[in-house]
Amino acid sequence: MRRFVVSIFIIFIGLLFPSASFASHIELSECVEIAHCVKEEWDVSSIEQPFKEIKELIENSPRSVIVALEGDYLHAEVTSKWMKFVDDLEVSFVPESEKLIVRSESRVGESDLGVNQKRVDILRSRLF
Repeated sequence: MRRFVVSIFIIFIGLLFPSASFASHIELSECVEIAHCVKEEWDVSSIEQPFKEIKELIENSPRSVIVALEGDYLHAEVTSKWMKFVDDLEVSFVPESEKLIVRSESRVGESDLGVNQKRVDILRSRLF
C-alpha cells in the first residue's frame, strides 16, 4: 500500500513540476486531403524566439484570430475575405529540436485553390 501511495505522489509531483525534457508541444495531425491542407516543418535554430515571432505574425494577419494558445501550441482560425470560409492554422514549436511545425487546412471543400500553401509561404517568408 505504501509503495502505491508513493507512486501516486511521484506522478502527481511530475504533473505539477514537469521536467525540462517534458514535451510542451502538441503533435499536429497529418494532412489527409492534400488538396486543401499543408503541413511543413521548419528549422528555426537561427531565430531567438521563433514561437513568439510567429504568434505575433499571426496576430497581425488579416482575418486571423487565435482561438487556442497552450504552451508551445497555437491554433488560429483564418476567415477568407470573400466567401467567409474558415480555415484552421496550427503551429507547434518543438524547442528540443528547434523546429516549428505549421499546418493549415480548409474546413470545407475539395480544393482550396492554393490558399493554404500561400498562407504558409507568406508566414515562412516573413519569419525568415
